[in-house]
Amino acid sequence: MTIEVKLPPIADGVDSGDVAAVIVKAGDSVREDDTLIEVESDKATLPVPSPKAGRVTRVLVNQGDKVSVGQVIVVLEESADSSTETVSAGPAPETAEPPVKPLSPGFTPREDRPIMMDEPPPPPPAAPAQPEAAAASALDDHGPIPAGPAVRRIARELGIDLRRVRGSGRNGRILVEDLDPHIRQYVAARGGAAPGAPAIAPVELPDFSLWGPIRTEKASSLRVKIADKLAQAWATVPHVHHHHEADITALAAMQKRYKERVAEQGASLTLTPFLLKAIVIALKDFPVFNASYDPARGEIIYKDYFHIGVAVDTEAGLIVPVIRDVDKKSILQLATELGDLSRRTRERKVSPDELKGGTFTLSNLGGIGGGHFNPIINTPEVAILGTGRGTLKPVFSADGTVQARLMLPLTLGYDHRVIDGAGGARFLVRLVDILENFEATILGF
Repeated sequence: MTIEVKLPPIADGVDSGDVAAVIVKAGDSVREDDTLIEVESDKATLPVPSPKAGRVTRVLVNQGDKVSVGQVIVVLEESADSSTETVSAGPAPETAEPPVKPLSPGFTPREDRPIMMDEPPPPPPAAPAQPEAAAASALDDHGPIPAGPAVRRIARELGIDLRRVRGSGRNGRILVEDLDPHIRQYVAARGGAAPGAPAIAPVELPDFSLWGPIRTEKASSLRVKIADKLAQAWATVPHVHHHHEADITALAAMQKRYKERVAEQGASLTLTPFLLKAIVIALKDFPVFNASYDPARGEIIYKDYFHIGVAVDTEAGLIVPVIRDVDKKSILQLATELGDLSRRTRERKVSPDELKGGTFTLSNLGGIGGGHFNPIINTPEVAILGTGRGTLKPVFSADGTVQARLMLPLTLGYDHRVIDGAGGARFLVRLVDILENFEATILGF
């Protein structure tokens, strides 16, 4: 029996990825659940297992190829009859979704898929009389438009009429890439420009080799995803950044006091677990910082859970895994989970689910150095905290004497559509108070 193994759904809202590694070759024997290829998508490298045992007869992808959900990646042969079977290496994606609805002006898409903004917007869609529009309309009249859930969600949120999109996938299936011209047009029209203002064309670079030797290097797919997501966040969210400092002299002494005991439990006690607990306490006092904004409906979505993203510096780029239910975990639990999650993130072994569901993000550069910096909000969250390295500074006490105190630079970034400056100041003042009186706050004083 010949089995065509298709790429299974990678993650919710992700329809494609890049082949990071091809594990098998033609002639190899594989068991059920053996890894066939590894696919890189949404900042994680994921193994694609074999759905059945058999012998590899063909490998249809190479390292570096872009693959889509449903694409045949490997052909296996079983010792059975001569019939042909098509198998997906995972559950089949859903196809039924609500019909496309128009979007309110000014909507910011919540989809994590990066939006490409490196080209000027294409001309407006052709008139309905064009052959492809007529064919798509006819298809819609006689059955569902061939598109997966992620494509439909993007189209619904951006107000794209899928009947006017020609699919490049098998049997005319509409892929995420087929929406790129419409997405670029949407971003150009709404990416911070005033209504009616002309779209800003990308800067045309000069020939740098005219002035000396140069070298070029292909940006990794992760670097492209990071660039596009942050550019989208910066262009569509009005950022405000508020700076402050916290006296963490007592907190650092407590960290040092318990560092060896935590090490005996197999974990490393850094300042980050304390920051996570302090953030959650402040979020409970100011729940709007733990929310998301839906401009399409004019709603603020408050979340009654506290999943904090922690930015991790890796060789491939910045990745933000999420620690769930921070409010329910002890400092020791957070230190242990943070160490494991950071290690697996640097090794690119985190799962897609571990990169989703964050309600607030912490970017701690204290281990590297530097002071205040302005982090970009990790949309669809509405706030982010950036911390630098604590430094000793002379500080006047209440009695007028000067003491050397360990001061931690803090920067709070927030979405001005949801949070006003006074609210940002109150949140940061409360956070500083928690950090400066951490032990008393934890004890309920």
